[in-house]
Amino acid sequence: MKIPKQVIYIIEQLQKNKFEGFIVGGCVRDYLLGFEPKDFDITTDAMPQDIKNMFKHTVDTGIEHGTVTVVIDKQNFEITTYRIDGQYKDNRRPENVVFSKKIEEDLSRRDFTMNAIAYNINKGFVDPFGGKDDIDKKLIKGVGNADKRFKEDALRMMRGVRFSAQLGFDIEEKTFLAIKENAKLIENISIERTRDEFIKLIKSDYIEKLNLLEETKLYKYFIPEIEPIFKNYKKNIFILQKLSKDLRFAFLLSHLDENTGENILKRLKLDNKTIKEIKTILKYINYNFIDDRVKTRKIMSIIEPDLLRKILEIKFCISLIENDLVQCKKYDNIYDEIDETIRKNHCFSLKTLDVTGNDLKKIGITDGKQIGASLKMALDLVLEQPDKNNKEFLLKYIGENI
Repeated sequence: MKIPKQVIYIIEQLQKNKFEGFIVGGCVRDYLLGFEPKDFDITTDAMPQDIKNMFKHTVDTGIEHGTVTVVIDKQNFEITTYRIDGQYKDNRRPENVVFSKKIEEDLSRRDFTMNAIAYNINKGFVDPFGGKDDIDKKLIKGVGNADKRFKEDALRMMRGVRFSAQLGFDIEEKTFLAIKENAKLIENISIERTRDEFIKLIKSDYIEKLNLLEETKLYKYFIPEIEPIFKNYKKNIFILQKLSKDLRFAFLLSHLDENTGENILKRLKLDNKTIKEIKTILKYINYNFIDDRVKTRKIMSIIEPDLLRKILEIKFCISLIENDLVQCKKYDNIYDEIDETIRKNHCFSLKTLDVTGNDLKKIGITDGKQIGASLKMALDLVLEQPDKNNKEFLLKYIGENI
């Protein structure tokens, strides 16, 4: 395993001071899957104060739960003392932890067997729950009693489904049944946490695993509005597979009107930029776009080009599954018209109009409403006749028509 020199140094320092040190969790799983780990978590039998005494630069990031961050070469590395979790509250976090001296006890509190594997160079893999075998079998399996794991932390259910979609793994039968039986507990998790797992899921390579949300009924407790997607599942999955990953969320809501969609996105506490973009997509997803250069420039004056392309991509994919090649060709042509408008530097918005409000003030038009009406009149002309986007001509045109 290719381990960063800083991580090797940390583990060596722990061992020099008569403690154990292992990398654990996602980094070990990713290595076994052939991926390059992004983060390296370290676990040890050293107590938090021992860790602080051992390294020059540390930060108490979660010291009450045994986690100390060691800073080396301006990089952060989390080291956590082996622990046994106490009683969980709100199906999310333990009320207290008890530190342990056994790596096996620490691994026993983790969510899935594939994430309950530790490794260091001297001892190799510590894998008391058969995580390596489950990775080979492409199986997501709860550690020990899956029902207990999900009652401890209900977010683990969404993580399990998300891992299935990211890795293409199946969920082990008892683990799957435990998700079904505990699905309602997802209501106890903050919507931000659930939302983040959902977004990772729908952006995953194995989007066909989305049906796990329906089979377990998890979706009913945080986004019941996507239910129509499951009614014609094969068709909708084909569209989702064809779409850019960042458009999948919009498609899942495409049967809704813009205001309903906006309310859902606000409930999920998404950022304003995303809400505005998806709301616009929902507003125009059923719009009858016309294959005409002038009309394309006019719609570009309302919808900015990148977002317009996204709407057309969704409509193209819907037409493709319906085998409507005439519509597919139309959307291709409109897409080309957008590109040509930009390539030829044709005006399609007030921003690209060759006359501004300040220019109008210089010729004596000072009323705000009149300035706005004049600029709109000039834009309407230029959208029809791009060659007329000339300041001198437009000022004369406005002066003659106000």
